[in-house]
Parts: sequence; C-alpha cells; structure tokens
Amino acid sequence: MKLNHIDLHVPDVQRAVLFFERYFDFELQSNRTSPAIAILSDRHGFVLVLQRLKDPAHVYPEGFHVGFLVENEDIVLGFHERVRSDGLEVSQVLRNNRGVLVYCKAPGDILVEVSCRPRAV
Repeated sequence: MKLNHIDLHVPDVQRAVLFFERYFDFELQSNRTSPAIAILSDRHGFVLVLQRLKDPAHVYPEGFHVGFLVENEDIVLGFHERVRSDGLEVSQVLRNNRGVLVYCKAPGDILVEVSCRPRAV
C-alpha cells in the first residue's frame, strides 16, 4: 500500500500553495487562482491537496504536523536559515536520537517538521 495524498484545510489556499512551492518544491497541478482548492505534486507520486477551511474555529490537534525527511543535516540547516531569514516562525535546530530536525509554521498554523535521520556510527 502506498500513501497517495493528504488533504489539509487552510484559511488561505493561495498563501499555503506559495509556502509549499517555495520551501518544498511542490508543483501546482490545478488552477492557481482558486480560493477553494489546490492540488500540488511532489513529482514523485505524492499529492498534497489544500482546501479552504470552512470553519474558522477549526484547529489541528496539538502535536499534529507534516514531516519531510531529507538526506542530510546540511539540508535541515539550510531550510532553517532560509525560513528564519524569511521571517517565519521556526524552532531552534534540534539534535536528538531521531536525528537533526526543525519545526516551522506553515500558513494555516500547520506545524511542519524537516529532519534527517542520525548518521550510522
């Protein structure tokens, strides 16, 4: 079984599209001007659907996040610097038994993790 897509609900679809295009190289597959829905591809078979949030009182549960696994620590550090310099809310670089990781907030208050696994000793 293969994960095909995830559907996230956000208050501003177009703003979220720009975030995922800029920082994660997703490619928009649908109408760029639609305020209601966007379909993005990672070009490797995964689809990210962004839909307009219908209930403004909706919040994602504490701890809910989307995670991106990258090949090495330099990519994590580069991502951290890029989002920080763009003024986005981002955690410090964390190092633990899971590897090297950072968290930032995507539009719609979606927590996003970028991490790499620890190197084998």
